[in-house]
Amino acid sequence: MKILISHLPKHDWWGHGTPIYKNNPAMKEGVVPNQELVQIEMFMLSQLFSKLPFEVIEIDFPHFLDKQNIKQRQHDFVFVRDLFVSNQKNKIIISKFSENARQIEADIMQTMLESMGYKTIRIPDNSTATAEGGEFYFCPKDKILFSGACRNNIEGAEWVAAEFNVDELIVMKSNAFHLDTLFTPVLNKDNSLAAIIACTTLMDKGSTDSLKSFAKRKNIEIVEVEPEDAIGTEKELGEFAVNCQPLPGYLIGPTRFRSNKVAPLLKELDVMHITVPTTQFRLSGGAIHCLTNEL
Repeated sequence: MKILISHLPKHDWWGHGTPIYKNNPAMKEGVVPNQELVQIEMFMLSQLFSKLPFEVIEIDFPHFLDKQNIKQRQHDFVFVRDLFVSNQKNKIIISKFSENARQIEADIMQTMLESMGYKTIRIPDNSTATAEGGEFYFCPKDKILFSGACRNNIEGAEWVAAEFNVDELIVMKSNAFHLDTLFTPVLNKDNSLAAIIACTTLMDKGSTDSLKSFAKRKNIEIVEVEPEDAIGTEKELGEFAVNCQPLPGYLIGPTRFRSNKVAPLLKELDVMHITVPTTQFRLSGGAIHCLTNEL
């Protein structure tokens, strides 16, 4: 497995203040991240992944998205997760954003991936399907695709599921802009789905019921966490602990879970939970899963 990470832009990341994107309560217009912490946290992330038993590919931040003109800057490219979905077997689907401001990022990522020798595919322009990478978790060994249904629509989730030829598609509806802000699977050392951590209170009841039914049928445990371990609420931003990169035998996240049920489960499954802070990236609605992607 290969893990893709972007370098930071040369100009301060949202140095002129963050914009506001729909369904993303983390973004407060005009908030400027602490750039010293941004650099430290990204360095720590890069160092951590370089020590794990996976190949890391670090790419330069595109100059085109890092212009002097602040009105033209698109600094969220560091969230490479959002830009594509990979089946980890050389099939890469470029995101078709419902958040139109970010489509240019995915288009540039497609060019970069193809220059690296990867083949990419796109949802047809005449299709009404939308699919953003942060809305998906794909478990390749089990052939299970988890999809959000906020910025993704059902058509987009089904399009990706068909291209990946999955055995099962689990769709979860919520008002959280991306699934990875309230949900993560846990993979054991054999790369099999071993557990689920989810903030079900932020999902609609039908999705919660379907997820619990799925877990019972698969005989895997669900640990339900509170919004503070997820994206939070309009009144109080959460810690994004659930925004994890699940890898075989590892769960890489931005902070420890406040729920006291997570650590015992991971210990029982022999899954190592490693954390590296992403306090500044949280201001734009992202953490570890957002900053990484599989190839």
